[in-house]
Amino acid sequence: MATFEIKTKRAMNVQGKYVDAGLSVQVNSMFSNPFDEVDKIDKAFKRVHGIDLKPEGYLSLGYLEYRSI
Repeated sequence: MATFEIKTKRAMNVQGKYVDAGLSVQVNSMFSNPFDEVDKIDKAFKRVHGIDLKPEGYLSLGYLEYRSI
């Protein structure tokens, strides 16, 4: 199982909250691409930072980047 760090690429406005570039979470995945389990990423941002990226459409590689740690 691999651990990934998911970061925001740029500053964005999420439900009226300013989110700076570089805000990050860590997720574990059985896949080589953590975006195969995008719900885990969404839940991690909700749990750690209290923001929901899904309704805004920010759960994609256009807005987020990842690296294996």
